[in-house]
Amino acid sequence: MAQGSQPIGSPHEGVELVQNWGSDDPPERPREEKGRLSNPPQRRLSPATVDDIVEAYRAGATINQLAAEFGIHRTTVTGHLDRHRVPRHSKQTAWDDDILKQAAELYATGLSLAAIAHRFGVDPQTVATRFRRAAIPVRLGRGSRSHHPLH
Repeated sequence: MAQGSQPIGSPHEGVELVQNWGSDDPPERPREEKGRLSNPPQRRLSPATVDDIVEAYRAGATINQLAAEFGIHRTTVTGHLDRHRVPRHSKQTAWDDDILKQAAELYATGLSLAAIAHRFGVDPQTVATRFRRAAIPVRLGRGSRSHHPLH
């Protein structure tokens, strides 16, 4: 374990949480107000847990399912998959022209990116990215600010 770190409990077997303090001694008082951490715990996955993630993904689990199951961020899952050179599921990486056309037609009827994403089993940001790459205009979501300097 790193110097200045202390193990803290983890709800997942094979996952070790480490709180970094930056010195050998724990802080005498909280750095931030109660309930907020300036340096949240890092999750250290055991090699066996990483192998479990890789095998579950190869068996058909999605990145979102694995992130939820292991209590980690989806980018952590993708990082481990990339380091193990695991190709992504084809349904998550590519839409053929027919699927893109179907999604665009649904979007034109007023469906949200989130609703379309749910229907096709991907993240809403993935839908937005695929639309932009196909030159399909994307509406600003509620609460989004216009990129126009006067708005």
